[in-house]
Amino acid sequence: MKRLSVIILFTCLCCLLRAQEYLVNLYIVDKQDNPISEVVMTIVGNNMKKFISDSDGFIQFQAEKGTEIIFSKYNQMLGRTIVSAERQFVTLDDNNCLLEVGYDERLTKENTSLAISGVTAKEMRVSGQTNVMNTLYGLIPGLSVIQGENLPWQSNPDVYVRGRGSFGGNNVIILVDGIERDLTNIHSEEIESVTVLKDAAALALYGNRGADGVVCFTTKRDGEHKFRTHVNYNLSIQNPFRIPEMANAYNYGNALNEALCNDGMAPRYTQYDLRNMLNGVNSYLYPNIDWKNELLRNTGFNHDLNFSFDGTSKRMRYYVFADYSSNRGFFNNTDLNDGYSTQTEMYSLRLRTNLETDISPTSTLRINLMGHLQQYQYPTAGTDLTDMYNTPSAAFPIKSNNMWLQNQIFKNPLAQKTAKGYTTMLQRTLFADLTFDQNLSMLIKGLSAQLRISYDNSADMDDTRSKEYAYNNVTQLFNESGNIYDYLYTRYGNDTELVFNNGVLATQFMRTSIWAKLNYIRDFNAHHVNAKVIFSQGKSKFRGANNTFMYRDYILNTEYSYDDRYIINGVLTCAGSAKLVKGDKYRFYPALSAAWVISNEKFMKNAKNIDYLKLRASYGIVGNDSRLSYDMDKRFNGNGKKYIFVGTKLLNGMTHGALASTDMELEKDYKTNVGIELGLFDGLAFEIDGFYNRRKNIRVNSTGSVSSVLGVGASDVFTGEVKNYGVEIALGYKQRIKDFAYHIQGTFSYAKNEIMRMEEAYHPYGYMYQTGQSIERFYGLVADGFYQESDFDNNGKLQSGVPVSTFISEVRPGDVKYKDLNEDGKIDEYDNTYQLYSNLPEIYYGFNVGAYYKNVGFNACFQGAGHFTVTTDLESIYQPLYGNDKNISNHYLKDYWTRYTPNARYPRLTTLSNNNNYRTSSLWTERGDFLKLRALEIYYKLPKQWIKNLHMNECRFFLKGMNLFSIDHIDIMDPEYVSMGYPSMRSYQIGVNVLF
Repeated sequence: MKRLSVIILFTCLCCLLRAQEYLVNLYIVDKQDNPISEVVMTIVGNNMKKFISDSDGFIQFQAEKGTEIIFSKYNQMLGRTIVSAERQFVTLDDNNCLLEVGYDERLTKENTSLAISGVTAKEMRVSGQTNVMNTLYGLIPGLSVIQGENLPWQSNPDVYVRGRGSFGGNNVIILVDGIERDLTNIHSEEIESVTVLKDAAALALYGNRGADGVVCFTTKRDGEHKFRTHVNYNLSIQNPFRIPEMANAYNYGNALNEALCNDGMAPRYTQYDLRNMLNGVNSYLYPNIDWKNELLRNTGFNHDLNFSFDGTSKRMRYYVFADYSSNRGFFNNTDLNDGYSTQTEMYSLRLRTNLETDISPTSTLRINLMGHLQQYQYPTAGTDLTDMYNTPSAAFPIKSNNMWLQNQIFKNPLAQKTAKGYTTMLQRTLFADLTFDQNLSMLIKGLSAQLRISYDNSADMDDTRSKEYAYNNVTQLFNESGNIYDYLYTRYGNDTELVFNNGVLATQFMRTSIWAKLNYIRDFNAHHVNAKVIFSQGKSKFRGANNTFMYRDYILNTEYSYDDRYIINGVLTCAGSAKLVKGDKYRFYPALSAAWVISNEKFMKNAKNIDYLKLRASYGIVGNDSRLSYDMDKRFNGNGKKYIFVGTKLLNGMTHGALASTDMELEKDYKTNVGIELGLFDGLAFEIDGFYNRRKNIRVNSTGSVSSVLGVGASDVFTGEVKNYGVEIALGYKQRIKDFAYHIQGTFSYAKNEIMRMEEAYHPYGYMYQTGQSIERFYGLVADGFYQESDFDNNGKLQSGVPVSTFISEVRPGDVKYKDLNEDGKIDEYDNTYQLYSNLPEIYYGFNVGAYYKNVGFNACFQGAGHFTVTTDLESIYQPLYGNDKNISNHYLKDYWTRYTPNARYPRLTTLSNNNNYRTSSLWTERGDFLKLRALEIYYKLPKQWIKNLHMNECRFFLKGMNLFSIDHIDIMDPEYVSMGYPSMRSYQIGVNVLF
């Protein structure tokens, strides 16, 4: 009995010792030792009890040594650690940021084998842009953001994930909260994080849609805190960025005379006329109109005000956002009409409500609603500036006796923009989705279910108010000496009243989607299992026939990890497309990925300088049906030649259409990826990925591979192939020394493609084949300087051995000389070749630096691109005067061929339609490489003791500059926008952020 008592006492003492808990003081910080508040901590095995970090990142709780604890910040961060001391610091870094991969699945970099990259709202905010995609220049490796149009309502850039994988096009999927949506309706302040899915293991979830890549945007919701308010306001002052200067009247007159002389014709202006132009004598007869100043002003203005409310109550989490923005553009003299303006203007109102409520302890309901009202206007004649560039300053005065003037060659640019009325577009957009989550652990531990339904609707109304104007057509009159002495006026047209079109529905779409998901997540000691079965269906309906598109996917996704060291992920998707023929609408897409977290191995515990090391690899197949069309498997007849059947009326005949396509197939991309993630020295992060993709079944017309004897249009076949390969690197370093902290981060992407097969027609020379070249590589003649006077004999004929151009009857000194690639002694279409680069950069990079000391800091974001070609075939700016209906730029005047400048950049002046000089050739290209300072921000946070009595938690003032400079080879225009369209801009922004 005594021995039994001793055994019982000893056992109880052991249990007490093992279960001894002590008070733990825990501090949660980031890589720069800044405290992280609102982090929820739970103890594994006791999820009902939660602890929340305060403003100092502090949590105090009771626990045993060796207890596993989990940290989460709603929709933002996730991590775990082991209790090891009474005072403990936990660092949550970029590897702990939650990245959404779609279907409401969020992962951290440290616990996945997928090739994904992302950024958070904090990094995006530096850009100062309201358009979400414009905040991402150079931030994410593998994501190329290419500048598009510059109008405030049409500023969405083009987006590529790992370059271009198909010569059929590019169709990156944009998801907002897991649903395919138009990002122009979303404000950057609504976004919590962005994730780019790059490899097959991540993209196979999207079956027939994912081959070109997926970008996931997650909107903000709330945090574990009481009610709070954010208020943000900024004013942007915008300037046109790089508008080419056109010649004044005197320089234009001299250039025109020289061109006419080169063409063997009499000069247009006498020396008397030119002296009057130079001295500004009689500006009516000798006008010198600066059309740029007449049409454009130097400043535009943008206001943006938004506020949000968010917080958490006992059973409800909420986020409410509202934004109002307005923009007035660059057009000048827009108030010449009584009662209306022809300025480019935009007014936008956005409202969002994201709600989440716990219906029961095991059931959650989420509702997201977003409404966007936008109105913008522009001149009825459009925003293109071609007339401004093409019209010479000496062409005619703007008005005479309050009547617009123009001539038979040039229209009046100012009248076109201000006297033809204006167009107003009204946009209405609604995004709505509802999600129901049900915990089914009462049936099977770890089991849960989710249902999401969405409905989106958008419509644009075109409200055009147009008119015509009266004008005098002016003809210059010359005296006996050939000098201009007056004008002959001929009146045309009438001033009409504004005509209303009563509002026309311009565009409309409706999109619905639904998914149902069964999820099983369970830990078995060191084993972690996450398995999902998903049904997904979507339908998009646009105006017009054959404009409804539908997909349906069945997805199995499983993930297994062991001891946080070995991770395996497998996906199998059965995807259906409405574009495929009946009875053959489904395809299978498998993918597999694996990762080894070497830093979690026991043999790495003593590697003090290595914080994190992971190897990963993946392989799989992803599809794309965006290049398919309905009824490709059918043959249609169409209108043929016309004939007279009865009387004199012409009637259409019938003709056979092209042959139907058989064995329809959508594109399949076979993707391979390997990657390394490395953390060093408690602050340095490095990541590198290499990828190789092989795209097959690309749609291509078979004309090139069948004989023309066929006598009917050839069908499309699905035999095209492209390989796409490259490397991506991300590097970052963060450090803090007392009150001073700094960071530097950079990304680098290289993606190169090659066409392997495209059913190309026969060419007599190998250099003419597109197969083996990169997609959209520049194709044209190879410029080889200019014909010089030494190339001609005394009779003006070309010397023997000098290639003869077949594009023009007679070349002259100063005309463009081309390389005779086939060495047949003549220049013709057989000397065209693929050369230089394509119009899409193969190299894309960005880096940002920032620092702060106490309450003041700065951030600078740089972005650049390389290995791409820009075409410079713009009339008047780069190709002046020819055709007798163009202007000339100062840029051209500085470097064109004359007998005294034989090594100039551009050919001689001419007014004739020179079919030799202005052909597509390497002469009219520039290297597109550039480096831009995208954003520079300086900010100051008011000390907390100053704002405490105002009930503010934070008050931050900032000054930003966007698109401040560019280092490139273009100089006179934005290297990303060599166009006569609405100009790109440089912006200066001042604003304030307040948190109550």
